[in-house]
Amino acid sequence: MSTYTDFAGMSTAQADEYLRQFLAEQAGALARFASAISVPLQYTPECLDAVWDATVPRLRWRRGYVPPALGQPGPVISPDQLEPPAELPSWFHHPSAAGYARFSASTLWLIDGAGRYFGEFLVQNEGARWASGPSGAKNYLYQNQPVIVGAGPAAFSPFQTCAVLSSRALRGGTERGPRTLRDVWRQLT
Repeated sequence: MSTYTDFAGMSTAQADEYLRQFLAEQAGALARFASAISVPLQYTPECLDAVWDATVPRLRWRRGYVPPALGQPGPVISPDQLEPPAELPSWFHHPSAAGYARFSASTLWLIDGAGRYFGEFLVQNEGARWASGPSGAKNYLYQNQPVIVGAGPAAFSPFQTCAVLSSRALRGGTERGPRTLRDVWRQLT
């Protein structure tokens, strides 16, 4: 039986191996994403807009999920409400860490594609790079996970960024903060 990825339980060597495999999947994952949104991926600011504009109409909450009022905790989503780990992006880790479980499986794959695309945009345009989140910091949110470093003051998860943008889009844009990939890029530079 496969399990969800346990980043907190990884050694540094295991995290490095995970990142190597993650990057080896990059080209195929980006091609799958481009096909899903019907947009050719170019690494320009204009394409940031086209990619996000094509992604938003395809976003969905998990069936049965009702977002709580702003500032209130969301409902607990149990593992038996989720697809098997093999049907979700490898970086997905349960129990609903970072709120990913609230999204449908198809939306998680869109977040995967948009996050990978945004990360590669930053690699190509800002001299950033993919790395494993530091494992020495106690309770570090992105411990051993694929993060982007060198674009802004701190390492960040493009998947968490895309999940936040997705949540804002699904809520109708009522929350404060960036709304698009370009907005996030502008904040980083």
